[in-house]
Amino acid sequence: MKERRRSPRVRLHGEVHLQISGLSLRIPAADISVSGVGVLLDEYVLAGKPSGEVGVCRIEAPELGGRIEAYVSIMRVRRIGNVRLGGLRFESISDGDLELIRRYKRKCRAGPATS
Repeated sequence: MKERRRSPRVRLHGEVHLQISGLSLRIPAADISVSGVGVLLDEYVLAGKPSGEVGVCRIEAPELGGRIEAYVSIMRVRRIGNVRLGGLRFESISDGDLELIRRYKRKCRAGPATS
């Protein structure tokens, strides 16, 4: 089934440093788009954090070609098997960081399909 998003996601193997509500978390990235980043949560670390709560994140992944920093809001946390997938929407991000994401997405779409 084709994804019907305004900003399609691509897989991302990296780390997200998230500071929200006094918590400082280091969590694996799952995917990224120009509108946000998905993260993999082993525990329900964002339990009790309402959707829309705002924090600061730093995304580090060698294939991005640079570090991305943004203000994010929690969109949702859902369970997939034993893992929880959290969605963080970019609320404020620089044009330069958006361009890093766009370049990475173009590179992913141009390269051979991998799983």
